[in-house]
Amino acid sequence: MDDDPGSLVLSELESITVVAADHEEIGELTDVIALFSPDSPVVTGVLVERGDEQLLARWDQIAEIDIDAEQLVLCVAAGDLDAASLRGDEIALVDSVLDNQVLDVSRRKFVRVQDVVLEPRDGELVVTGIDASSGAIARRIGLGFLSRRLPRRAADFVPWHDVNLISVRLSRLNFIEAFAELAELHPADLADVVGQVGPRERAAVLGALNAPLAADTLQEMDGELRGGALAEMPPERAAAVLAEIDPDEAADMLAEMDDEVVERLLALVPAEIALALRGLASHPEHSAGALMTTDFVAIPRGTSVAATLERIRELRPDDHAITYTYVLDDARALVGVVSLRDLVLAEPAQRLDEIMEDDVVVVTADVDEEEVGRRMTKYNLLTLPVVDDARCMLGVVTLDDALDALVPDEWKRRLPRLFR
Repeated sequence: MDDDPGSLVLSELESITVVAADHEEIGELTDVIALFSPDSPVVTGVLVERGDEQLLARWDQIAEIDIDAEQLVLCVAAGDLDAASLRGDEIALVDSVLDNQVLDVSRRKFVRVQDVVLEPRDGELVVTGIDASSGAIARRIGLGFLSRRLPRRAADFVPWHDVNLISVRLSRLNFIEAFAELAELHPADLADVVGQVGPRERAAVLGALNAPLAADTLQEMDGELRGGALAEMPPERAAAVLAEIDPDEAADMLAEMDDEVVERLLALVPAEIALALRGLASHPEHSAGALMTTDFVAIPRGTSVAATLERIRELRPDDHAITYTYVLDDARALVGVVSLRDLVLAEPAQRLDEIMEDDVVVVTADVDEEEVGRRMTKYNLLTLPVVDDARCMLGVVTLDDALDALVPDEWKRRLPRLFR
């Protein structure tokens, strides 16, 4: 099969009715079992849900697959089926492949499996590849007529020999081989992989990464997994990773953990980090204080441009923190802001108070997140400073955090899994 998905795909089999040789309806097909192989895996059977029990119909017990009638007909009676089970060399295609991220090794990129392509061959049914097309999505939600009209790209079909199921290999504890291929991935891709495996494998991957990369990966993971993943690490390791995480993200993760675990971790991180995290956690939910991060660049007003740039080089701030330099007076109150562009274009001998913008838009920590978003949108701000009553800086709200707070939860879930 080339890049044509063919006439038989996994989603067409899922949920069809399984009928015994005596025409008794046994139940619904819930999964297709195949030998786990880097070549074309051969289907060895199907799982059938019958009431509260799961049964296994072996391939030699299947007489016919009628897609039009939405039936799989067996050549045996229901009583001849065994209880559902998988051998160590088998894989459940719906559970382990469909809707998951896989690595396309020929293009070195992750793709989401919208369907699995199957082909009859010499009396067997084999897996020939995966379909990542928008047409597959349309077909799965009942818009098959539309799927035939949508444009197809060569990259939409990935031959099975180019599919790398890293998450499955991790779950089978083939860790060294799988991890070697994970080490060079982007944190967002790593997060996709560890989100598909169990706690044991997730802890193994995050434990093998260096602390900064583990921190970046945690921040890319779904919210409901992050706190648990941090709690699964040994305390010393978790504290080292926590110290590398953006303070606002770290505070969110700690909020998802038991108080006893939180106190144990805070006792292991540097005192200034623990103090900042406790401060962030003290603000009401949905307020500017809860959204803000304490990671920003603040410099005294009399400092020269040259000295400011040197200080920024020493601090090596994250992307969001380098956008603006906040200017403070002798009482550490906010008096101005300088963009990175203005800082780079200024003369080295100029002082910050000569080039700063003194009309700074700010909020206090108790302002609600909707007002934060409104001000950032109105004034086209990438970060918004949060100050106390004396105008001393407490932190900044970044644009991505503001948007994350304002986007409805159902949008964040990005619709059903098949749309991800």
